[in-house]
Amino acid sequence: MWSDRIKITPSVPALLAVLLLLFPPVLLLAFLSSALLHELGHYAALRLMKGHVKQLTITPLGAEMTVEGQLSYPQEMALAAAGPAVNLLLAVLLSHLGTRWELCYLFGGVHLVLGLFNLLPILPLDGGMLLWNTAAWCIEPYTADRVSAIVGLFAAMLLSGAALWMLLCGGSPFLLIATLGLLRVPLQQIGLVKPRQTG
Repeated sequence: MWSDRIKITPSVPALLAVLLLLFPPVLLLAFLSSALLHELGHYAALRLMKGHVKQLTITPLGAEMTVEGQLSYPQEMALAAAGPAVNLLLAVLLSHLGTRWELCYLFGGVHLVLGLFNLLPILPLDGGMLLWNTAAWCIEPYTADRVSAIVGLFAAMLLSGAALWMLLCGGSPFLLIATLGLLRVPLQQIGLVKPRQTG
């Protein structure tokens, strides 16, 4: 049963309520549909590899898919790349359709932002998974942990700085909140922040 495999963290409904209050429904629809198609890209790639989903956890930073069994490093890399690939392909397609239906530009832009954001080399984003699996495949997992932690910390700090600058220039605080959430993971890897207790 899929209902037994899907876990939604308590902060997700609260975040959706805030987004409904702050953003136009069409923008929220564009974001949610882009996120759904992103996850379907991952799922389609997994099914092509004859893999199965053990659990799907939905958090404010996205969805985390736990796979039954073990995949090879190249398979993990293909699985990580599938979601952003769907977003970027749809961004190109929708930008062409925008000449006939202007709303397609909005949906295409959201796909583009989501696809590029997920390619950032920060765990647990897809770019971070690509980086870790590439390093583990080419060298070994222990070094992959160190490489992904250092690169992820540097990228998250740069992104946080950019988000803070945008906020000071009158932008939305949501990018800064998201980047601060991402900053926690490399800090945990390095050992500067304790992991959250579960259960």
